[in-house]
Amino acid sequence: MIRLLIVEADGAHPAQALEHAPLLRRFAVGRITVSRVDSANQQLTRWQIPLHLAAASPSPGRSSAGLRIPPLAVGNQMTPAITIPAAAANTGTPDAPPHSTLSPLALQANLLHQGPLYPGQPVIYQLVAWLPTHLADTQISEPFSPHVTLHRLGEDEWLAPMTPNMPGRLTRSWLLQAHRAGTWRLDSPRLQGALPQTDGTLHPLFAQAAPLTLHVAPAPQQPVASRLRLQQHLEPAEQGLIHEPLIRTVTLIMEGGDGRQVQLTPVLSRPLPAGINAHPDGEQQQERFLANGGLLFEKRWRQTLLADQPGQYHLPAIELPWFNTQTGQVEVASLPAQGVRFSSPSPTPDPTTGAAEHGERLSWVLLALLLRAIGQQGPRWWRFYQLSRALPWACADHCRYLVLRWAQYRWPPPMMTLSQLPCGQHPEVAAQLAALDRACFGPLPSGDDGSWRSLASPLGREESSVITLLCRLVLGRLAVPAR
Repeated sequence: MIRLLIVEADGAHPAQALEHAPLLRRFAVGRITVSRVDSANQQLTRWQIPLHLAAASPSPGRSSAGLRIPPLAVGNQMTPAITIPAAAANTGTPDAPPHSTLSPLALQANLLHQGPLYPGQPVIYQLVAWLPTHLADTQISEPFSPHVTLHRLGEDEWLAPMTPNMPGRLTRSWLLQAHRAGTWRLDSPRLQGALPQTDGTLHPLFAQAAPLTLHVAPAPQQPVASRLRLQQHLEPAEQGLIHEPLIRTVTLIMEGGDGRQVQLTPVLSRPLPAGINAHPDGEQQQERFLANGGLLFEKRWRQTLLADQPGQYHLPAIELPWFNTQTGQVEVASLPAQGVRFSSPSPTPDPTTGAAEHGERLSWVLLALLLRAIGQQGPRWWRFYQLSRALPWACADHCRYLVLRWAQYRWPPPMMTLSQLPCGQHPEVAAQLAALDRACFGPLPSGDDGSWRSLASPLGREESSVITLLCRLVLGRLAVPAR
């Protein structure tokens, strides 16, 4: 009877990487074929080895329990030993009862780690299962040990078989961390499923990989990690105001270690220079898995810094010894001394002064807008401005002259006498214009002070509101003295 033994190994390996000499001592081995499988996630090498069981040697490989296939070396790794039940090795007929047939399930568990393992150090536990493609109701339990913490790592990887009636390959990974030093047994997951039969029934199948032994070395005095660094951030950056908080954040970034074992609070609680005080402001921590299967740990400590006096202060340096698992040496992560300056706050501006300045700026803005609005009426508003400015102080002749000049732009064409002005139709305006004429061409009536300020209001009603408002703003803001 011929059985086909399949050996798979991750990566690209030469054909001679598989040591098949142990098979030659127990079986008649047929022609070995080697193939490589490439996918988006991984690459593996597959050996297919025909074994003639009828020609198997009756030496130690055969027993009443069945025929044992010894472990085979592939590079620096070993395949697990498997046993072919005696009934399957001797008969292999299709009428054999289900419990005596060779199980189509094969499982292999590995720890992807080299070198000493310390408490809290994450390590990848990988389970590889070879399954029939038509296996139904597949369930895989979790590895178990009371001395470790386990986390599922990523998604399952399924590699379909290259040829029909061959098993596919399922890979599932966990990240485990040992609680303390010692030698611990790690039970492998149990796989169960149902294999459809020719009569339509389902035949239950069970398989479990061999348990692993976890050797955890005593932890060094320093935190253990493959990478570790410290960062510091001040907000606002390196400068603050007295009696106002300045936030200091110290961040620990650790890969391949247990960050919960690191405490910087005692270091941050050391005395600071006189004049500055520090108060704890909380901690934050988070963990996340990396694409390479590692564990990244980040922890932040916040401090509130307060100073009573302005000046330059120096925060002391921070040093954290840690054990590098890649080099096997103790290293020191450090933050240099940090200078920070506190200054006095600027004087608070007088709100009254600010309001006055704001009002003044607003007036000038309005003035600019008004000037733009009447840009096409420049001569007209200028004549009215001259008239409004002269009425309180100028003599009658000058005021009469300015009234006629303004009227030339207000009611063209030019007019020679005040009685011709359209505004003279109003009795109040007519009386004041007549008085202005008499002052120019006759003696000044007794009791008249020579001021024509009263004309400003009625003449302003004859002008547009924009020009009137503009003249009032200009006269009020500039306060031009009389000449």
